[in-house]
Amino acid sequence: MLRIMFPDGMTVTVATGRNGKSVSVAPNDSELAERLSSIFQWSTDRVGEPDYPFTSLNQVIYGMETLARSAMSIEQFIEGLREVLEVSDRHPMPEVGVRAPSLTVVDLSPSGNGWIVDARFLRGERFKLAINKASIGWAADPPEPMRDKEVMKILSGVKGARVSSDEDLALLVMEVAHYSSDIAGWLQGMHSAISEESRS
Repeated sequence: MLRIMFPDGMTVTVATGRNGKSVSVAPNDSELAERLSSIFQWSTDRVGEPDYPFTSLNQVIYGMETLARSAMSIEQFIEGLREVLEVSDRHPMPEVGVRAPSLTVVDLSPSGNGWIVDARFLRGERFKLAINKASIGWAADPPEPMRDKEVMKILSGVKGARVSSDEDLALLVMEVAHYSSDIAGWLQGMHSAISEESRS
């Protein structure tokens, strides 16, 4: 069973067992429950198909759990599920500008006088970023010298400009990673985010 509690007070419960699969929403909302149930049923029906990325029910559940960590509401969770689980157009597409979190797992933790961001992307790539008062440390798997040099350049530029705290920079890195499927996409997102901040 999977139980997800959202910041807005809503709770989603997904249960699987001998009696079948069920999705419930509390406080009770039959429309949201029906939408979630439809998405879940559609995705589990496709498990094992040659062109479907999820090969087991457990993978689908894990995908939902991972996505829930970055969703602020059930509506955002539903939009993200439709993209992550590759649901067909049974429901209206998300509005333009709505970004659905990917299956990226990002951990942010304090370390001494700074912060460590550890990001693991859906496509298998990973990076670990350490930010403290004196320096920035970057390690990526797989490493790409040209890209890694660009990453250090952009992060050092933000840190050197002193327009945001180390914590703010770490939070920005984490937020952009949540919506990226690989390091290249994350780097592109960082460029866009920093450009927007500099204009504001």
